[in-house]
Amino acid sequence: MSVTEQPEKRQATSGEIEISLNDIIQFLKDSVRTVAIATTVCAVIGILYALSLHNEYTASVRVMPEVKSGTSGGGFGELRSLAGLAGVNLDNGGASETIRPDLYPDVLQSTPFTIYLLRQSVSTDEQSTSSLQTYMTNEAKKGWFGKSDNEKTDSKQKTKAIASAAVELTEEQEALGNELAKRISVTIDKKNGIITLSSMMPDPKVAATTASKTLEYLSKYVSDYRTGKARQQVDFLVKQTNEARRRYKAAEFALYNYRDKNRSLFLNTAKIEEQRLQADYQLAQEIYTNLSRQLEQSRIKVQEEEPVFQVLEPARVPSHKSGPKRTILIIGFAFFGVIMGLIIFLIRRIMS
Repeated sequence: MSVTEQPEKRQATSGEIEISLNDIIQFLKDSVRTVAIATTVCAVIGILYALSLHNEYTASVRVMPEVKSGTSGGGFGELRSLAGLAGVNLDNGGASETIRPDLYPDVLQSTPFTIYLLRQSVSTDEQSTSSLQTYMTNEAKKGWFGKSDNEKTDSKQKTKAIASAAVELTEEQEALGNELAKRISVTIDKKNGIITLSSMMPDPKVAATTASKTLEYLSKYVSDYRTGKARQQVDFLVKQTNEARRRYKAAEFALYNYRDKNRSLFLNTAKIEEQRLQADYQLAQEIYTNLSRQLEQSRIKVQEEEPVFQVLEPARVPSHKSGPKRTILIIGFAFFGVIMGLIIFLIRRIMS
């Protein structure tokens, strides 16, 4: 008996599937009008929204940081440098300090970088020149940066220094800094160490300028960090050398002045005083010579520690826009309209 009932169950199941498919097909046929209306409305909204967006241009700079092989260890020095690009520290001491490339994005999102970039002069396609802060403020009035006039403070407000190190940004600078963080990016290819700095702006010339200025800031920041201790040593040695030179000149003058005044004296006490002045002179001369040598060595070390960013591809004024993707936006709105049309028709069917 169970053998004869099994085919009937399979037939019933097939019938249920056929009915379900028919219901789905009928549902789609019945909802064509609602879906068409919803899709048309959403597509029109998408077209209007896409047309309201202004073109964006992206300029990039590709650089290759210096990779030193080190003074010892042969290939290990190069391996150590490449490992640094991947964020792995293989230093055993004695090597110069440097910033790992994976920290570059944090450097370019810092407040000092924001202040530096906002103060830079930029030129637009309309041949107008102003600071980046003024340019972004003017574009914000047009709605290009999504910022209303009520959210801005007086553009004449300046950055205020608090105490000795803290900085107070104006409300406008704070908002523009957040916008810059979205528009300035850095990517690092860990395979070959190539760094790409990108800037996206509504004006192609401004995009190229900000990309170049970003590279300048990053290069100087890394250089100052890497050579900071060496430069401090140079400053210290300059002061010590100047003081040693002053003492050397004073000892020299005292010795020869004493000799000039005591040419005809043959007293032992006079000779003792001359020997003392001679010893002071020789000591001052030796200290001055040694400090001068150390100063020159420190200056050479600063030059040796200076990092080099080899520019593989400079910033070029983009000739084609990088966004927005209007076609994709319109298709997305249309697809959203299809989904909304089906949902609306389904709700109406259930309620009826």
